[in-house]
Amino acid sequence: MYRREGKTDGIRAKIPRPNDNATMRMGNKALADAVFASTGLDVFLDGLKRDQGDSVAKEVIALVANSMEMTGLSVNRLDRVLESDAVRAEYSLTADARSVYRTVERIGRGSDDIVRHLGSVLKETYGVGMGTVFMDWTSMYFEAPAGGIVRFGYSRDHRPDRPQVTVGLSIDKASGMPVGLTVMPGNILDVTHFEETFGQIRPLLPDDAMVVFDNGAYSKDNAALLDREGYGFVTRQQLNASDDRFVAAHADGWARLDDNMSFMLAKGNLGRKRFIFRSEKLKNDVLARYRRKAERDYGEMTELRAALDKGKRPRKKHRNSNCFVDTRLQYQFPIGEMTREEAVEHAVRHMTSGREGLFVLLTNRELTAPKVLETYRSRNAAETAFRDLKHGINWRPARCTSPDAVRGRVLISFLALFCMSMLRFLRPEFRTKTAESISEELGSFALTVEERGDGTKRRIWSNFTPIIRSILGRKAPDPAPKAPGTGPLDRFNR
Repeated sequence: MYRREGKTDGIRAKIPRPNDNATMRMGNKALADAVFASTGLDVFLDGLKRDQGDSVAKEVIALVANSMEMTGLSVNRLDRVLESDAVRAEYSLTADARSVYRTVERIGRGSDDIVRHLGSVLKETYGVGMGTVFMDWTSMYFEAPAGGIVRFGYSRDHRPDRPQVTVGLSIDKASGMPVGLTVMPGNILDVTHFEETFGQIRPLLPDDAMVVFDNGAYSKDNAALLDREGYGFVTRQQLNASDDRFVAAHADGWARLDDNMSFMLAKGNLGRKRFIFRSEKLKNDVLARYRRKAERDYGEMTELRAALDKGKRPRKKHRNSNCFVDTRLQYQFPIGEMTREEAVEHAVRHMTSGREGLFVLLTNRELTAPKVLETYRSRNAAETAFRDLKHGINWRPARCTSPDAVRGRVLISFLALFCMSMLRFLRPEFRTKTAESISEELGSFALTVEERGDGTKRRIWSNFTPIIRSILGRKAPDPAPKAPGTGPLDRFNR
């Protein structure tokens, strides 16, 4: 307590004199350094020659490291992180931070070559077989005017008011590693994007590879392409009228897999197998959703009816509020004297189509029903990768404009995902960790550069988390290097 003239003036914290010490997060940089060195990506990027400025690899490492902990990627935000001379020294950067604009465009132009290099390294050095590959597609919206490949289209992010690009991602099933990345205009559908994504990973696939994708990318042409190339596939399809007739004609033909799942086998075109699955859990979930809708609608009906009985005007939702249009509305309530529960049951029966709990999986391989189901369900790895990109790495909103910058911007997020996936692939003890938890743990590893009175500097490393110790390859925090750029990290070893 601080006292003056016998009175309590309040609690005062004792703060030391201001100093020039700098503390920075170094975990994400540590991971990026290790992965870039292990895959030879640092050397590959420096092969993208430039006449002046910093190393391309060092700038990309700065972008990737900061994209793991920033929301979106902005050069202005990166400027604020790198405004300290001590921070810039750790990244071995000397040029104007605005040069990263040119770097993003440069790697965008070489995006396909960079992704192919990583895929080749995974296959040849780390033994990633790519026997089964998941392909999936999503959209990425931009805080920028539409133009070039940034266009309006179907938004998975529920932002139809923003232009976007579509992004295709390929994931190896066994390792969980991302092996492909394609970026196309925002108005391209998955069924069209399919050929671009498949063409990119085609050179990496073994002769007996299996490709797994969702029904949005299925078409007769895409299936025929895989047939011609000699690859297997598993995909989901919508039920059609033929399926309805088949199920009705074979009502006693369900073969049970377990207490929840049963199936029928129907012959598809061109010798393919068409499995119709019935899930009791899925059926119950759908019926429960119908019931929730019916209950909401009943409550809304009751409110509307009460308003009309009192002579009030219904809410705008139930009338036309356009001042230039005269619309005569008539409301009918045909449920009669039904109770609330009877009315809800009546509505659920009318919503029920008979397809509840049913779905179709198609394959061109001689696979059993359990194997087809297991293969398709495991494509959750691709959906998890997109979730990591969108929520763990925070890849938007983005503000790029040129096509090369857009591709470079998406590639930065892909490389961040690649680094985290590499950690989980080579260190099984971290395989269950999400991108958010990995980023949080990496962010706690810190370096403080202490400015001493005699002009010398002291570097203090702290918070050696299990992930950081694993990257370092040491069980205890050995003394860190005394100068930046001297390789504080061991390479990943399998």
